[in-house]
Amino acid sequence: MSAPSAAATMRAAIDALSHAPSSTDALAHIRKLCVDAEGPGDAFARSTRGQQVLALIHVVVRSCGLNDKVGALTALRLLKTDDLALHAYASAGVIPALLKALESGALDERGAAHVTRSLSALASSPDVCKMLIRSGALSALTRCVERAAGADEARDDATYAADALTRVSQRSSTLNRRRLFPISSHPSAVDLTCESAVESMVVILSSDVSVAHTECAIGLRDLCASGPAGRRAVARCGAVIPLVATALGGKSVRAACVGALRSLAGDAMTNSGDAVDTIAVGSSGRGQDREDASMDEKRAYGSALAMGGLNFFHELIDVLTTLLRLRNSLEPAAADAALALWALVWQPSNKAHMVHQRVTDALVSLAREGCATSRDDAMSVLSVLALDAEGRTAIYTQEQGAQVLDYLVAQEECSSPRANSQGLTFDEALSRRRASSPSSLLGNREHSSSALSLAMSRLAANATDEQH
Repeated sequence: MSAPSAAATMRAAIDALSHAPSSTDALAHIRKLCVDAEGPGDAFARSTRGQQVLALIHVVVRSCGLNDKVGALTALRLLKTDDLALHAYASAGVIPALLKALESGALDERGAAHVTRSLSALASSPDVCKMLIRSGALSALTRCVERAAGADEARDDATYAADALTRVSQRSSTLNRRRLFPISSHPSAVDLTCESAVESMVVILSSDVSVAHTECAIGLRDLCASGPAGRRAVARCGAVIPLVATALGGKSVRAACVGALRSLAGDAMTNSGDAVDTIAVGSSGRGQDREDASMDEKRAYGSALAMGGLNFFHELIDVLTTLLRLRNSLEPAAADAALALWALVWQPSNKAHMVHQRVTDALVSLAREGCATSRDDAMSVLSVLALDAEGRTAIYTQEQGAQVLDYLVAQEECSSPRANSQGLTFDEALSRRRASSPSSLLGNREHSSSALSLAMSRLAANATDEQH
């Protein structure tokens, strides 16, 4: 949506609110406009893991061919906020209108929740945050939290107000990885020491100090090989996505990063049947150079060729697929591998390599056996694979594949990772969907195709509007 169009739409909504200041419908409409501009992946994108995925996608966009670049940009847009629309809404006067309604005292809890959620969405834009501060939003949001402080249960309006304050203050919304991935054992002194070292190496690996990237990747590889404590630390501290991003960013560090990922995979790598795509391997065992590839291969594997080897992206996908098998204290690495695959699956040449039973089997297994966070990350990849007939067929052949397809169709944000899980087990999530729509044809691949295609059509329409 263009800025003039967004401003006009918001002015009409504000006008409707002015005629009925306590109208829940008018406030709900404003909330929908703001939340849609915020985007489905904003909360996730502001987390540490989300920032890692964004960095990986940016590297992919710079590195891949034109055909795959479109897919990478689609993934990026799912995680990015529409700053242009939010700024247009704020310029149209929505902030004073919302604050006036909130301070009027005429709103019930539901109406107040609409207002504070709208303000929270607006605060996704750094420019709008400055406008919120100048408009006196901080004191209004604080009073909203104060009014709910004495309640027995948390109120939605207070929760949204607190989130808006967090965004305005630009305080880090880092997610506690131990809360995301419940692990029964308490960390020992050795665990904490190893984790401290890994966290430092991950920060350096994610920085612009490229001269130290190879050394950090080798350090992570050696730490994985040092014993269980070192391997647990690398798995728990978010090293997977930075290793993938760094490997894509430079040829010199590529071998060290892939070596670290293979070392983390450990026994699962040696026992896996996830072999590198043989079309890309010559007699020397190395990936073909671009100059040696045929025109058909260049068209089919454009992004991999741009990385200096026909099979490099596919090799990464195979290693990440193996990491999906990690469980127990190593499970955080499996979830991070799923996020990395989500960033890669949008490119057609990568997706063609991932529409394979071994990939969908590993993803469905992670969703079934892992914690709620792992399930959501795995389902995000499956939702993108399910947009094509081949992907739906591969999912359908898995255990409970029919229910998985039906679950994916029911999700409003079927292609974006989540910041917070619903807290349900795999079977509970599928059962809840089944109970909520008992008349649906579970696993009907044609029904799944229509619903998922409709979701992608909306994305395409939004992209067209933005271009105009």
